[in-house]
Amino acid sequence: MSERFENVPCTICGQQNAEVFMTGSGPARVVRCRNDGLLYMSPRLKPAIIREQHKTFVRADNLEMFTGFRRAMLRREARAIQRLKPGGRLLDIGCATGTLFGFFQGSGWRLHGVDTSQTGVELAAQQYGAEVFCGTLQEARYPSRSFDVVSILDTLYYNPQPERELLEIRRVLKDDGLLALEIPGYNYRLMRERGPLCWLLNGAWVRGFANCSHLYFFSPRTIRRLLANAGFRIVRVVPEQASISVAGFGLLLNHLHFAAARLLFHLIGVSIAGKELYLAVKAA
Repeated sequence: MSERFENVPCTICGQQNAEVFMTGSGPARVVRCRNDGLLYMSPRLKPAIIREQHKTFVRADNLEMFTGFRRAMLRREARAIQRLKPGGRLLDIGCATGTLFGFFQGSGWRLHGVDTSQTGVELAAQQYGAEVFCGTLQEARYPSRSFDVVSILDTLYYNPQPERELLEIRRVLKDDGLLALEIPGYNYRLMRERGPLCWLLNGAWVRGFANCSHLYFFSPRTIRRLLANAGFRIVRVVPEQASISVAGFGLLLNHLHFAAARLLFHLIGVSIAGKELYLAVKAA
């Protein structure tokens, strides 16, 4: 194995008892834990290399990915958060250019962010007046019980140690605070990686998990276990739209799928949505 890669245990059970789920073109592969069913990348790039890649995740040539494509989704998620928390101190982890902050201005919110990208940090501070730290949540060393809301949207699955991240979030969150966690929809990802939907959007029957940069692929069951292990209790799940940058037929298909996903979730509680927003509080 290359010196750039390492084998890792399951972040939920802590054991290396996994079977291969899907292989890619390089050393990385997706495995499934035999104990709890978590899908994750192993072997994968070492944390130091991942950190260097994340520093340039936000660049001058890809700003539209953060400022345009997800705006409608972030607006809906901000409303869902504010229904439970109308004001206070918000910390957005992986804030990128700070687009989320735009939906929390002028309503009694104090805005804070964390991101490892210097470009993203500078834009978030300039455009929204947020106090943003360039680095990781652990490096920021916020005092305990500092925030009313901590959001980590479309980010947790990039973190090599998601349970450690959630434990730190719990520490800096007030006792009556709210965690807003967005992850890709598990059933949607399965459909996108292999089958008719993959063919329609990618022109291939199989795309393959192992060819992407995600370290974890959380199902409703495994994200609930991870949150419970970190001391959180889920109070609401909100299906959300997949964020794709295509136009024409692909965009129409995305909207139609989102409408169908919301209806299905409302009727039987099963999610095929592109994203899922989990709202959680500290467990007693």
